[in-house]
Parts: sequence; C-alpha cells; structure tokens
Amino acid sequence: MEKKKLVAAYCRVSTLEQKKKGYGIDIQKRDIEKYAENQSLLVDSFYLDEAKSGVSERRTALNKLVRNCKSGEVGTIIVSSLDRLSRDLRFTENLLHDLNKVGVTVFIADMPNYDGNDRKDVLIRQIKEAIAEENRKEIIERLKKGREERARKGCIAGGTLPYGYMRQGKEIKKNPKEVEIVKAIYSLSKQHKTDSEITDRLNGRGYYRRNGKHWTQRQVSAVLSRENLYRKGIVKYGEISGENADLIII
Repeated sequence: MEKKKLVAAYCRVSTLEQKKKGYGIDIQKRDIEKYAENQSLLVDSFYLDEAKSGVSERRTALNKLVRNCKSGEVGTIIVSSLDRLSRDLRFTENLLHDLNKVGVTVFIADMPNYDGNDRKDVLIRQIKEAIAEENRKEIIERLKKGREERARKGCIAGGTLPYGYMRQGKEIKKNPKEVEIVKAIYSLSKQHKTDSEITDRLNGRGYYRRNGKHWTQRQVSAVLSRENLYRKGIVKYGEISGENADLIII
C-alpha cells in the first residue's frame, strides 16, 4: 500500500517585512489554514523561513521542503501568496517547474481558483510573479534613496550601527563602553601597534565585542577603517557622504 503523501504549508517573511503589518508568519498561517479548510485539506506541517529575502535561494525551510517533495514525502504545498515563495520570477518559475515534475500540487491561498493546468491561470500567475519582482525592486530603490538622504544629512544610514554607537529611540547616540574601546584601539594604533597586537591587548584587558565575544584582528581592522567617522563625523553610504560633529569620538 502506497504511503499517503503529506500536505505542507510554506511561510516566509523578510527582515524588512517583519516591521510591516500584513506579512507576519501568524497571518500567513491563518490564511493558509482558512484556505485548507475551504478545500477540505488538513495541513500536516508548516515550513517557516523567518528574516529571509524573497530572492535568496539559501532558505533552510524551503530547501528542506523541496527535498521532502522530491523524496515523495510531501505531495501538496499551500502558500498564502506567490511572493512568499519568491520575489524573483525566474526562481519561482524554476521552483514550480521542479515541483510539477515530481508530481507536487501547489495551492495559492490568495488565488483560490488557480489551476496549474490551465494556460490562462498560469499566465495570470506569471504576471503576478513579475509584479512581485518589480515591487521588490521599487522597495530596494526607495530604501536606497532614503539611506542616501540620511547620509547627506550626516546620519548613519541604517542597518547594524558601527562600533561605538547605540540607538535610543529614533536617535543614535555614543555608547560609553564602546567609545572607551574605540579610543583604546586608536591610542594603541598611534603607538604603532599592529592589528594583531591591538587585538591581544584588548582581550588581555578583558574588553569584549558587542556580541560578548573576544576581539579578532578583523574586527580591530574594521574599527580602524572608520577613522573618518570617528575623527571627523563623516558618514558615508555608497558614494554619498555627510558630516555630523555629534558622532566624533576621537
């Protein structure tokens, strides 16, 4: 007797999307479960990728799901929307093609009448994939322009803050503990100590990095590479730069 194949659901949310309403894992789960109930399906397992880009092919849960499909364990996949699979048209089409070859049926909750064997439905699906890819490009472009404008105003553009600074609400302030270490690094560098020697001195003094780990030569080099920021308050993002005297540390 052939073993019954499982019904799996896939959810994905990126770091950026986690900050916006309407993209959360819980919301996707709810949409999928409602769709499954309407289709008289029971979801056996959820595969979740959190803080994963819609164009990255290095997704632990998705890759595991594909392996389980190819092994014959999973026979049906439900997603809340196409862009949860990917925001890259090529990747989505290749993925759906591979799943179809191994006999896996894909259901899309926000396309309840979608039939993968209907040419018109496939065309609509491909149009939606192209729109998702274009939306991603627009988001990236808006984010880039916003960060450039912040840099022009002398504000750190975004992402992980350089060592020596911390966030207080919406403001970026100097972190006293980290400032002490930044000053120690530049003081040792002024004494013509090598990056390796500075690393040994920091660890010998019991100084730790932001993540609580010991200093490495690479991290010391990263601090020394930001001399214009620490000495002059110069902020850069790509080719754009600005100045902010409040960011000067040494």
